[in-house]
Amino acid sequence: MTRPGLRPCLIRCLPLLFAWLSLFAIPAHGQEQPTPPTSASDPAPAGTLSVIVEGVEEPLRDNIMAHLDINRFAGKAPPAETELRWLHTNAERHIQEALQPFGYYEPVIESTLNQTTGGGWEARYRIQPGRPLPIALVDVQLTGDAANDPVFQALVDKRPLAKGQALDHAKYEQFKQNLEALATERGYFDAHFTEHAIQVDLHAYEAAIKLHYDTGKRYLFGDITFKQNFLSPELLSRYLRFKPSDPYDANELLKLQGDLGGSTYFSQIRINTSPDAKTVSVPVDVALEPNKKHKYSAGLGYGTDTGPRGKLKVENRWLNRWGHYYEAELQLSPIKSFIGGKYVIPGRDPVTEKYALSANYTLQNYQDQDFERIALGGSYQHEEGKWLKIYNLTMQYEDYKVGNEPRATSFLLIPGLNWTWIDADDRLFTTRGLMFGFEVRGASTALLSDINFLQGLLHLKWIRALNEDSRLIVRGDMGATAIREDFTKMPASLRFFTGGDASVRGYAYNKIGPTDNSGKIIGGKNLVVGSLEYEHRVWNNWGLAVFMDVGDAFDGARPELKTGAGVGVRWRSPIGPVRIDFATGLDQPPGDTFRFSFSLGPDL
Repeated sequence: MTRPGLRPCLIRCLPLLFAWLSLFAIPAHGQEQPTPPTSASDPAPAGTLSVIVEGVEEPLRDNIMAHLDINRFAGKAPPAETELRWLHTNAERHIQEALQPFGYYEPVIESTLNQTTGGGWEARYRIQPGRPLPIALVDVQLTGDAANDPVFQALVDKRPLAKGQALDHAKYEQFKQNLEALATERGYFDAHFTEHAIQVDLHAYEAAIKLHYDTGKRYLFGDITFKQNFLSPELLSRYLRFKPSDPYDANELLKLQGDLGGSTYFSQIRINTSPDAKTVSVPVDVALEPNKKHKYSAGLGYGTDTGPRGKLKVENRWLNRWGHYYEAELQLSPIKSFIGGKYVIPGRDPVTEKYALSANYTLQNYQDQDFERIALGGSYQHEEGKWLKIYNLTMQYEDYKVGNEPRATSFLLIPGLNWTWIDADDRLFTTRGLMFGFEVRGASTALLSDINFLQGLLHLKWIRALNEDSRLIVRGDMGATAIREDFTKMPASLRFFTGGDASVRGYAYNKIGPTDNSGKIIGGKNLVVGSLEYEHRVWNNWGLAVFMDVGDAFDGARPELKTGAGVGVRWRSPIGPVRIDFATGLDQPPGDTFRFSFSLGPDL
């Protein structure tokens, strides 16, 4: 039983007990805190608590609100008056603690707690942060192998802490984390701080920072082992950019994983490292799981240039232990059909180099621009920085008929090169990018060919975002041909035509170019195409575009440019940009009154 004299005491003490317990109350993890009103112009509802902080901006104000215990009741019914006043009494201390990480140690705080009409309360805090605490000393010392590591020295030289700056605890902690992260990345696995402190002297009103970091020895790469049984160890060793006894660098492991993942061979790549303190080394075990050996794909589609079309493709991802692979493809459409295969051999550096042997047959039957072509070739491909360089040699036989010209045949041995340079923030959805490329090819009667010709092409595409929702796209192509013989001996597949989805929209495919006496397009020696497009996002991943294209295929020195203009719909789909265009040719003939075009693929 409760003694009679104890009950009144408990009743009087309960509010104080609740107030004391509230100081230790911690909201549940992830629980959303109420957003308090920020000024007297946004009062809390009647019967609730309003918490107002004045005189400071973000991020100071946000940190103050996070520290104020009384803010837990903002916008709600206030607690008992005794508890409320207890929270208000502690608010000044909480505000001081919230300002100190930003270097403010002598704020002036005016606080009031008043009851409002309707049974509510208003807690108001007017804050003058005062002068920020300056840094008088920054003592950063590196000992161990990192003292001679230029990457570590660069990090120390760019530290965000300097004498005379205002003390900022967040920058101090971030710099500490950067030192530790770099130590892990570069193999200083025994690194530790021998001293790390911020010393605050409120009498002199200044701060001193001391960070002494002993990195110890830098670990080296140990033995490197590939665990797999289907590719030659010699091939896999050519993927390595480092060797045992090289200084450890986690970036090298990331690059190795990316390079292996970029090949066709592997479905899973696991790189395991275990630092060995006794030998100060890091053995590397690379476990590789093979991809499915064969991949089959098929597709049906429709293109305004090609009409309905279908595709079948088969790939053998690793044919033998040397990493050779091949792919074969069949494409069918009413305008152009193709069947071909390619056999690929990894180069000395399998990431950037490869050789290929190819064979294909192409049949085009379209608007008196008909040809059958059989081609055999070899190529060497090399990636060098942002350049993709391809050198090729193609032997082709072509049976062709263009316009009213008599049917003819051609045999050519064509050496050529194709260089492309791309710089883009994102190849799929580009906001800042440039693509530049050029091709050169030719043939000579001295090298088994029927004619002598030299042909060059330039390609340019520039994309620049104007803001978060708009971007500008500029595209251009130029081509020129020098031929010693009559141009009728130039095979149809090597002549220049323009018009269609990928060149001058608003005109039918290959409908712009020189004509014969009957008005049929027979192709030209030279080419020029330009395009200007403005794209604006209107909702989520959907946008609208307006564009103007100009171009011509021609024989003389001056083109007769044809212009097409239109509007389009853009959708950033999960598999790449989808473009639907509605355009009209402004020059008739050969312009059409209205044309629809569809395309899918990366921006660059």
